[in-house]
Amino acid sequence: MIYFDYSATTPMSSYALETYNRVATDFFANSRSLHNHGLESDDILSLSRKTIADALHVNSNEIYFTGSGSEATFLSLTGLAFSHQQKGKTIITTEGEHHSVLQAMNYLKNFGFTILFVPVNEFGQVTKEQLASTITQDTILVSIAHANSEIGTVQDLQALGSFLADNDILFHSDCVQTFGKLPIPIDVLTSISITAHKCYGPKGVGAAYLNKKVPWSSFLHGTTHESGFRAGTVNVPGIAAFAAAVEEYLPLAPSDMKRLLAFRNKVVDEFKGNRHIYFEGHPTERLPFHISLRISGIEGQLAMLEFNRKGFAISTGSACRVGESAPPRTLISLGRKHHEAHELIRITFGRYTTEDEVIKFIKALKQILLEFKGFDGSE
Repeated sequence: MIYFDYSATTPMSSYALETYNRVATDFFANSRSLHNHGLESDDILSLSRKTIADALHVNSNEIYFTGSGSEATFLSLTGLAFSHQQKGKTIITTEGEHHSVLQAMNYLKNFGFTILFVPVNEFGQVTKEQLASTITQDTILVSIAHANSEIGTVQDLQALGSFLADNDILFHSDCVQTFGKLPIPIDVLTSISITAHKCYGPKGVGAAYLNKKVPWSSFLHGTTHESGFRAGTVNVPGIAAFAAAVEEYLPLAPSDMKRLLAFRNKVVDEFKGNRHIYFEGHPTERLPFHISLRISGIEGQLAMLEFNRKGFAISTGSACRVGESAPPRTLISLGRKHHEAHELIRITFGRYTTEDEVIKFIKALKQILLEFKGFDGSE
Protein backbone atom coordinates (compact mmCIF):
# COMPACT_ATOMS: atom_id res chain seq x y z
CA MET A 1 0.00 0.00 0.00
CA ILE A 2 1.38 3.41 -1.02
CA TYR A 3 0.67 6.04 1.63
CA PHE A 4 -0.47 9.43 0.28
CA ASP A 5 -2.29 10.77 3.33
CA TYR A 6 0.45 12.72 5.12
CA SER A 7 -1.90 15.61 5.98
CA ALA A 8 -3.92 13.19 8.10
CA THR A 9 -0.88 11.87 9.96
CA THR A 10 2.74 10.96 9.36
CA PRO A 11 4.64 7.82 10.35
CA MET A 12 7.00 8.29 13.30
CA SER A 13 10.61 8.67 12.27
CA SER A 14 13.06 6.09 13.56
CA TYR A 15 14.83 8.78 15.56
CA ALA A 16 11.59 9.91 17.23
CA LEU A 17 10.63 6.30 17.99
CA GLU A 18 14.06 5.54 19.48
CA THR A 19 13.82 8.69 21.59
CA TYR A 20 10.38 7.70 22.85
CA ASN A 21 11.54 4.24 23.83
CA ARG A 22 14.63 5.49 25.64
CA VAL A 23 12.82 8.22 27.57
CA ALA A 24 9.91 5.92 28.46
CA THR A 25 12.42 3.37 29.77
CA ASP A 26 14.98 5.57 31.53
CA PHE A 27 13.03 8.73 32.42
CA PHE A 28 9.59 7.39 33.25
CA ALA A 29 9.02 9.39 36.44
CA ASN A 30 6.42 12.13 36.85
CA SER A 31 8.12 15.41 35.96
CA ARG A 32 6.40 17.06 38.94
CA SER A 33 7.96 14.66 41.46
CA LEU A 34 10.73 16.11 43.64
CA HIS A 35 12.97 13.04 43.83
CA ASN A 36 15.92 12.59 41.48
CA HIS A 37 13.94 10.55 38.93
CA GLY A 38 11.33 13.31 38.76
CA LEU A 39 13.98 16.00 38.36
CA GLU A 40 15.56 14.04 35.51
CA SER A 41 12.17 13.83 33.76
CA ASP A 42 11.70 17.54 34.30
CA ASP A 43 15.08 18.19 32.67
CA ILE A 44 13.97 16.19 29.61
CA LEU A 45 10.76 18.21 29.52
CA SER A 46 12.66 21.51 29.72
CA LEU A 47 15.04 20.52 26.92
CA SER A 48 12.14 19.42 24.73
CA ARG A 49 10.29 22.68 25.39
CA LYS A 50 13.39 24.63 24.35
CA THR A 51 13.66 22.63 21.12
CA ILE A 52 10.07 23.50 20.13
CA ALA A 53 10.54 27.11 21.24
CA ASP A 54 13.75 27.45 19.22
CA ALA A 55 12.01 26.04 16.14
CA LEU A 56 9.44 28.85 16.45
CA HIS A 57 11.97 31.51 17.57
CA VAL A 58 10.10 32.15 20.82
CA ASN A 59 10.87 31.79 24.53
CA SER A 60 10.53 28.45 26.27
CA ASN A 61 8.01 29.86 28.75
CA GLU A 62 5.65 30.58 25.84
CA ILE A 63 5.25 26.89 24.93
CA TYR A 64 2.58 24.74 26.61
CA PHE A 65 2.31 21.03 25.86
CA THR A 66 -1.09 19.40 25.34
CA GLY A 67 -2.59 16.06 24.35
CA SER A 68 -3.23 17.11 20.73
CA GLY A 69 -3.36 20.02 18.32
CA SER A 70 -7.12 20.13 18.78
CA GLU A 71 -6.75 20.51 22.53
CA ALA A 72 -4.12 23.22 22.04
CA THR A 73 -6.56 25.09 19.80
CA PHE A 74 -9.49 24.80 22.21
CA LEU A 75 -7.50 25.83 25.27
CA SER A 76 -5.84 28.73 23.46
CA LEU A 77 -9.07 30.15 22.07
CA THR A 78 -11.08 29.79 25.25
CA GLY A 79 -8.19 31.00 27.40
CA LEU A 80 -7.76 34.16 25.34
CA ALA A 81 -11.49 34.81 24.95
CA PHE A 82 -12.32 34.57 28.66
CA SER A 83 -9.30 36.62 29.66
CA HIS A 84 -10.17 39.52 27.34
CA GLN A 85 -13.97 39.49 27.41
CA GLN A 86 -14.06 42.77 29.31
CA LYS A 87 -12.87 44.45 26.08
CA GLY A 88 -15.45 42.78 23.84
CA LYS A 89 -17.16 39.50 23.02
CA THR A 90 -16.91 39.18 19.23
CA ILE A 91 -14.59 36.61 17.64
CA ILE A 92 -13.92 36.20 13.92
CA THR A 93 -12.98 33.03 12.07
CA THR A 94 -13.68 31.35 8.69
CA GLU A 95 -16.18 28.68 7.66
CA GLY A 96 -13.35 26.41 6.53
CA GLU A 97 -11.51 26.09 9.85
CA HIS A 98 -10.63 22.76 11.43
CA HIS A 99 -13.48 21.40 13.52
CA SER A 100 -11.52 22.03 16.74
CA VAL A 101 -11.73 25.78 16.05
CA LEU A 102 -15.44 25.57 15.30
CA GLN A 103 -16.01 23.48 18.43
CA ALA A 104 -14.32 26.16 20.52
CA MET A 105 -16.45 28.83 18.85
CA ASN A 106 -19.66 26.90 19.54
CA TYR A 107 -18.60 26.48 23.15
CA LEU A 108 -17.91 30.22 23.54
CA LYS A 109 -21.36 31.04 22.16
CA ASN A 110 -22.77 29.57 25.38
CA PHE A 111 -21.05 32.37 27.30
CA GLY A 112 -22.39 35.24 25.23
CA PHE A 113 -19.66 35.50 22.62
CA THR A 114 -20.63 36.45 19.07
CA ILE A 115 -18.95 34.50 16.29
CA LEU A 116 -18.57 36.13 12.86
CA PHE A 117 -17.32 34.39 9.72
CA VAL A 118 -15.10 36.38 7.39
CA PRO A 119 -15.69 35.59 3.69
CA VAL A 120 -12.88 34.13 1.57
CA ASN A 121 -11.93 34.56 -2.08
CA GLU A 122 -12.17 31.89 -4.78
CA PHE A 123 -9.04 30.16 -3.43
CA GLY A 124 -10.10 30.17 0.20
CA GLN A 125 -7.88 33.08 1.19
CA VAL A 126 -8.84 35.86 3.57
CA THR A 127 -7.83 39.30 2.30
CA LYS A 128 -7.09 42.29 4.49
CA GLU A 129 -10.05 44.08 2.92
CA GLN A 130 -12.43 41.22 3.74
CA LEU A 131 -11.15 41.13 7.30
CA ALA A 132 -11.48 44.91 7.68
CA SER A 133 -15.10 44.75 6.54
CA THR A 134 -15.90 42.04 9.10
CA ILE A 135 -14.32 43.36 12.30
CA THR A 136 -16.43 45.35 14.72
CA GLN A 137 -15.57 47.62 17.64
CA ASP A 138 -16.37 44.65 19.87
CA THR A 139 -13.91 42.26 18.14
CA ILE A 140 -11.20 40.92 20.45
CA LEU A 141 -9.91 37.80 18.70
CA VAL A 142 -9.45 36.34 15.21
CA SER A 143 -8.61 32.70 14.41
CA ILE A 144 -7.49 31.81 10.88
CA ALA A 145 -5.54 28.65 10.02
CA HIS A 146 -2.17 29.09 8.38
CA ALA A 147 -3.06 26.41 5.83
CA ASN A 148 -6.37 24.75 5.07
CA SER A 149 -6.09 20.98 5.43
CA GLU A 150 -8.76 20.24 2.81
CA ILE A 151 -7.71 22.47 -0.09
CA GLY A 152 -4.12 23.30 0.87
CA THR A 153 -4.36 27.09 0.53
CA VAL A 154 -1.89 29.04 2.68
CA GLN A 155 -2.97 32.36 4.20
CA ASP A 156 -0.86 35.53 4.25
CA LEU A 157 -0.63 35.64 8.04
CA GLN A 158 1.97 38.40 7.93
CA ALA A 159 -0.38 40.86 6.24
CA LEU A 160 -3.41 39.82 8.28
CA GLY A 161 -1.49 39.83 11.54
CA SER A 162 0.00 43.26 10.97
CA PHE A 163 -3.47 44.65 10.27
CA LEU A 164 -4.91 43.04 13.41
CA ALA A 165 -2.03 44.29 15.55
CA ASP A 166 -2.71 47.84 14.34
CA ASN A 167 -6.30 47.36 15.54
CA ASP A 168 -5.30 45.81 18.88
CA ILE A 169 -6.99 42.48 18.08
CA LEU A 170 -5.57 39.13 19.21
CA PHE A 171 -4.63 36.67 16.47
CA HIS A 172 -4.62 32.86 16.80
CA SER A 173 -3.67 30.47 14.02
CA ASP A 174 -3.99 26.72 13.66
CA CYS A 175 -0.52 25.89 12.32
CA VAL A 176 -0.84 22.11 12.51
CA GLN A 177 -0.34 21.66 8.75
CA THR A 178 2.63 24.04 8.44
CA PHE A 179 4.72 23.67 11.59
CA GLY A 180 8.07 22.08 10.78
CA LYS A 181 7.46 22.49 7.06
CA LEU A 182 6.87 26.16 6.22
CA PRO A 183 8.02 29.37 7.95
CA ILE A 184 5.45 30.70 10.46
CA PRO A 185 5.37 34.50 10.98
CA ILE A 186 5.24 34.17 14.74
CA ASP A 187 5.95 37.88 15.28
CA VAL A 188 2.39 38.82 14.22
CA LEU A 189 0.63 36.00 16.09
CA THR A 190 -0.70 35.95 19.63
CA SER A 191 -1.10 32.21 19.72
CA ILE A 192 -0.70 29.11 17.57
CA SER A 193 -1.51 25.42 17.91
CA ILE A 194 0.71 22.61 16.61
CA THR A 195 0.93 18.84 16.88
CA ALA A 196 3.62 16.15 16.81
CA HIS A 197 2.02 13.59 14.52
CA LYS A 198 1.98 15.86 11.45
CA CYS A 199 5.78 16.18 11.51
CA TYR A 200 6.93 12.59 12.09
CA GLY A 201 6.39 12.55 15.86
CA PRO A 202 3.94 10.53 17.98
CA LYS A 203 0.18 10.92 18.21
CA GLY A 204 -1.32 12.24 21.42
CA VAL A 205 1.06 15.19 21.78
CA GLY A 206 0.44 18.80 20.82
CA ALA A 207 1.56 22.24 21.90
CA ALA A 208 0.35 25.81 22.06
CA TYR A 209 2.37 28.98 21.76
CA LEU A 210 1.00 31.95 23.71
CA ASN A 211 2.74 35.32 23.65
CA LYS A 212 3.98 35.91 27.19
CA LYS A 213 2.85 39.56 27.06
CA VAL A 214 -0.80 38.55 26.53
CA PRO A 215 -2.93 37.36 29.49
CA TRP A 216 -4.89 34.11 29.24
CA SER A 217 -7.17 32.17 31.55
CA SER A 218 -6.88 28.53 32.67
CA PHE A 219 -9.74 26.37 31.45
CA LEU A 220 -9.54 24.15 34.55
CA HIS A 221 -8.88 26.45 37.49
CA GLY A 222 -6.46 25.20 40.08
CA THR A 223 -4.37 22.92 37.88
CA THR A 224 -0.59 23.29 38.16
CA HIS A 225 0.63 21.33 35.14
CA GLU A 226 1.98 23.36 32.22
CA SER A 227 1.71 26.56 34.29
CA GLY A 228 -2.02 25.94 34.63
CA PHE A 229 -2.66 25.64 30.90
CA ARG A 230 -3.55 21.95 30.90
CA ALA A 231 -4.36 19.41 33.61
CA GLY A 232 -2.88 15.94 33.80
CA THR A 233 0.50 14.25 34.15
CA VAL A 234 2.76 15.41 31.35
CA ASN A 235 3.62 12.87 28.62
CA VAL A 236 7.40 13.28 28.83
CA PRO A 237 8.32 10.41 26.43
CA GLY A 238 5.87 11.67 23.81
CA ILE A 239 7.07 15.26 24.18
CA ALA A 240 10.70 14.18 23.91
CA ALA A 241 9.85 12.25 20.73
CA PHE A 242 8.05 15.35 19.41
CA ALA A 243 11.17 17.44 20.00
CA ALA A 244 13.37 14.76 18.42
CA ALA A 245 11.19 14.64 15.30
CA VAL A 246 11.32 18.42 14.95
CA GLU A 247 15.06 18.57 15.60
CA GLU A 248 15.64 15.92 12.92
CA TYR A 249 13.26 17.14 10.21
CA LEU A 250 13.56 20.93 10.49
CA PRO A 251 16.95 21.11 8.67
CA LEU A 252 15.63 18.76 5.97
CA ALA A 253 12.30 20.52 5.44
CA PRO A 254 13.29 23.23 2.88
CA SER A 255 14.80 20.75 0.41
CA ASP A 256 12.05 18.21 1.06
CA MET A 257 9.34 20.81 0.34
CA LYS A 258 11.01 21.54 -3.01
CA ARG A 259 11.11 17.84 -3.82
CA LEU A 260 7.46 17.33 -2.90
CA LEU A 261 6.41 20.43 -4.84
CA ALA A 262 8.01 18.89 -7.93
CA PHE A 263 5.92 15.76 -7.35
CA ARG A 264 2.78 17.87 -6.98
CA ASN A 265 3.56 19.78 -10.19
CA LYS A 266 4.11 16.50 -12.01
CA VAL A 267 0.57 15.38 -11.18
CA VAL A 268 -1.00 18.78 -11.90
CA ASP A 269 0.80 19.13 -15.24
CA GLU A 270 -0.31 15.64 -16.27
CA PHE A 271 -3.99 16.51 -15.85
CA LYS A 272 -3.99 20.24 -16.54
CA GLY A 273 -6.88 21.13 -18.84
CA ASN A 274 -8.58 17.79 -18.29
CA ARG A 275 -12.33 18.45 -18.44
CA HIS A 276 -13.05 15.79 -15.80
CA ILE A 277 -10.63 17.04 -13.11
CA TYR A 278 -10.78 20.24 -11.07
CA PHE A 279 -7.93 21.27 -8.78
CA GLU A 280 -9.02 23.15 -5.66
CA GLY A 281 -7.19 25.78 -3.65
CA HIS A 282 -4.65 28.40 -4.64
CA PRO A 283 -2.37 27.20 -7.47
CA THR A 284 0.86 28.50 -5.89
CA GLU A 285 0.21 29.90 -2.39
CA ARG A 286 -0.39 26.50 -0.90
CA LEU A 287 1.10 23.53 0.89
CA PRO A 288 3.72 22.21 -1.56
CA PHE A 289 2.99 18.56 -0.77
CA HIS A 290 -0.79 18.83 -1.04
CA ILE A 291 -3.17 18.10 -3.93
CA SER A 292 -6.91 18.74 -3.60
CA LEU A 293 -8.98 17.70 -6.58
CA ARG A 294 -12.42 16.70 -7.75
CA ILE A 295 -13.26 14.14 -10.42
CA SER A 296 -16.45 15.44 -11.98
CA GLY A 297 -19.40 13.15 -11.33
CA ILE A 298 -17.53 10.77 -9.01
CA GLU A 299 -18.13 10.86 -5.25
CA GLY A 300 -14.91 11.41 -3.35
CA GLN A 301 -15.59 8.40 -1.16
CA LEU A 302 -15.98 6.17 -4.22
CA ALA A 303 -12.75 7.54 -5.71
CA MET A 304 -10.96 6.97 -2.41
CA LEU A 305 -12.14 3.35 -2.29
CA GLU A 306 -11.03 2.79 -5.88
CA PHE A 307 -7.58 4.15 -5.09
CA ASN A 308 -7.49 1.96 -2.01
CA ARG A 309 -8.33 -1.05 -4.19
CA LYS A 310 -5.42 -0.08 -6.45
CA GLY A 311 -3.04 0.15 -3.49
CA PHE A 312 -3.11 3.86 -2.57
CA ALA A 313 -4.11 5.40 0.77
CA ILE A 314 -5.63 8.82 0.10
CA SER A 315 -8.32 10.91 1.81
CA THR A 316 -11.66 12.50 1.04
CA GLY A 317 -10.68 15.60 3.04
CA SER A 318 -9.85 16.14 6.69
CA ALA A 319 -9.31 12.81 8.46
CA CYS A 320 -11.12 14.26 11.47
CA ARG A 321 -14.31 14.27 9.38
CA VAL A 322 -14.41 10.55 8.63
CA GLY A 323 -17.90 9.20 9.25
CA GLU A 324 -19.64 12.51 8.58
CA SER A 325 -22.06 12.78 5.67
CA ALA A 326 -21.90 16.56 5.33
CA PRO A 327 -19.73 17.94 2.49
CA PRO A 328 -16.47 19.72 3.34
CA ARG A 329 -17.31 23.16 4.79
CA THR A 330 -14.34 24.68 3.00
CA LEU A 331 -15.70 23.90 -0.45
CA ILE A 332 -19.18 25.09 0.48
CA SER A 333 -17.65 28.38 1.65
CA LEU A 334 -16.03 28.69 -1.80
CA GLY A 335 -19.44 28.44 -3.41
CA ARG A 336 -19.26 24.83 -4.56
CA LYS A 337 -22.56 22.98 -4.79
CA HIS A 338 -23.11 20.11 -2.38
CA HIS A 339 -22.58 17.42 -5.03
CA GLU A 340 -19.35 19.13 -6.15
CA ALA A 341 -18.07 19.37 -2.58
CA HIS A 342 -18.73 15.66 -2.12
CA GLU A 343 -16.36 14.95 -5.04
CA LEU A 344 -13.30 16.16 -3.12
CA ILE A 345 -10.29 13.89 -2.67
CA ARG A 346 -6.97 14.83 -1.07
CA ILE A 347 -3.55 13.45 -1.99
CA THR A 348 -0.69 14.46 0.27
CA PHE A 349 2.97 13.51 -0.06
CA GLY A 350 5.64 13.31 2.62
CA ARG A 351 9.16 12.50 3.62
CA TYR A 352 9.05 8.91 2.42
CA THR A 353 7.26 9.52 -0.89
CA THR A 354 9.21 8.53 -4.01
CA GLU A 355 8.93 9.65 -7.62
CA ASP A 356 8.13 6.10 -8.67
CA GLU A 357 5.11 6.12 -6.33
CA VAL A 358 3.90 9.40 -7.85
CA ILE A 359 4.19 7.96 -11.36
CA LYS A 360 2.15 4.93 -10.24
CA PHE A 361 -0.49 7.28 -8.84
CA ILE A 362 -0.76 9.12 -12.16
CA LYS A 363 -1.31 5.80 -13.93
CA ALA A 364 -3.95 4.79 -11.37
CA LEU A 365 -5.83 8.07 -11.80
CA LYS A 366 -5.84 7.56 -15.56
CA GLN A 367 -7.21 4.06 -15.06
CA ILE A 368 -10.02 5.39 -12.86
CA LEU A 369 -10.89 8.03 -15.46
CA LEU A 370 -11.04 5.32 -18.12
CA GLU A 371 -13.13 2.99 -15.98
CA PHE A 372 -15.65 5.62 -14.82
CA LYS A 373 -15.58 8.26 -17.55
CA GLY A 374 -14.47 6.31 -20.61
CA PHE A 375 -11.55 8.73 -20.89
CA ASP A 376 -8.08 7.47 -21.72
CA GLY A 377 -6.17 10.52 -20.41
CA SER A 378 -4.73 11.48 -23.78
CA GLU A 379 -6.27 15.00 -23.83
